[in-house]
Amino acid sequence: MEQTGVGKMKPIETWLSEGELAQIYTAGYWNDIERERTKHWWIADGKYERCLSYLETSGLLDEYRAAEGLITGSGKSGLTVLDLAAGTGWASALLTKLPCVSSVLAVEISKHRLAELFEHSFKMLAGDGDKVTRCLGSFYDLKVPSGAADIVFMSQAFHHADRPFDLFQQCDRALKPGGMALLVGEHWISTTKLIARALLFAARSRRLPESFQDIFPTDPILGDHYYRRSDYYFLLGAFGYDVSHVKTGGSKCIYVARKPGAGR
Repeated sequence: MEQTGVGKMKPIETWLSEGELAQIYTAGYWNDIERERTKHWWIADGKYERCLSYLETSGLLDEYRAAEGLITGSGKSGLTVLDLAAGTGWASALLTKLPCVSSVLAVEISKHRLAELFEHSFKMLAGDGDKVTRCLGSFYDLKVPSGAADIVFMSQAFHHADRPFDLFQQCDRALKPGGMALLVGEHWISTTKLIARALLFAARSRRLPESFQDIFPTDPILGDHYYRRSDYYFLLGAFGYDVSHVKTGGSKCIYVARKPGAGR
């Protein structure tokens, strides 16, 4: 497939060697095509209905729309967006449709997502392929100049970081003064869920949990980590950012971190 929704995509930039990619602890899972074929976002067959339904019913589109409102509401134009752990490219596709966005740099460790599913996402959502650059790379090592981005966007991405401080250090370096980081699709841990998981832990282990990690352990395959709202505020605030969250319906929200400085 050569044509996207609008325009033709540039060749994929390779930031990682095969050896470096293999060292990323979740790379095997996210590059397993057979496993990917079973998921909602497998759209290489051109059947987009299940993926579109998932984005809507999961609340991801609501969260994206809230983030989009913050981007367009900034009043700035010619914006460069870093879409980290960009997945199948659905968010990149939507971001390229915004008149205020001039370019999207999409960073992802899954080769088949970048090479195949990205183009289908742009076709599915009528994205502008001329605006996107696909990069096979790690969000711990962004091959961009300091201050290159106006927006760092992460959808279902931040909680995959086993080194969240290192990740945001990269985000901070890449962002211009006055730039903004938007965290979409993060795990929401309600009081009800916290109590239920604590009781389940106690029943299974016959002891009370001693830490938050006892109740919400890291998923060793998916690489999911569970962070509390206070963790987001503490980490992002440690870099001097103005941190807030925007509710998007139900108990879900997105996190917004604004970098100090006047920007442009």
